[in-house]
Amino acid sequence: MEGQAQNTALFHAALRAMGTLLPPGEERKHPTLRLEGGGLEGELRLKPGCLSPRARRRLARALRDHPAGAAVGVLLWPRTREGRLELKASQVGLLHLHPRPELAGTFSALGLPQTWEAAGGRLLLEIQPNLKGRLQRPFALELFLPEGLQPPALEEGQALWVEGRLEQGRLVAGRLTPTPRPEAKPRPAPAPGPDGAAPPARRRRVQARPPS
Repeated sequence: MEGQAQNTALFHAALRAMGTLLPPGEERKHPTLRLEGGGLEGELRLKPGCLSPRARRRLARALRDHPAGAAVGVLLWPRTREGRLELKASQVGLLHLHPRPELAGTFSALGLPQTWEAAGGRLLLEIQPNLKGRLQRPFALELFLPEGLQPPALEEGQALWVEGRLEQGRLVAGRLTPTPRPEAKPRPAPAPGPDGAAPPARRRRVQARPPS
């Protein structure tokens, strides 16, 4: 993952995984991904809503070419709840037939630090929508920093690139790098009130957990 901060200047959160693709059948209604390695264990049902358009196309091709199932590599767009990875709320961003076991359980993220709790080593990182991306609303990712690692001070126009691993269900950072801030999707202007006056400013909030 080292060096990707200079090559991928987009807000993102991505967790690498691998597993076995199981086709639908009598025991399962939907294709299922059985995750293995890198601290990721369990099954993820591949319903249309949990797949990106690109992953949906790759899934259809993989099921056509490998109807009995196959080993796959996965790129998850993770979500967290109460400090832990919430697998069911995460989305499959990419699915491919070239798994790399050595990368399973590693992640990277580029966002804006919102909250830093030094006592617990907890960092809340806001992932913003990109200018040409599909994400409509920002969300917050809960990360943990090992003892001795603290978020660096960012200058104006910078974001924070984070690299790390999944450890016991938590996203634990190993490297923090200030990076030029990507261009975010502009927020829509609020509609004017009945009298034509601008509505009062709303307090900005960041989701600490994905919407149910």
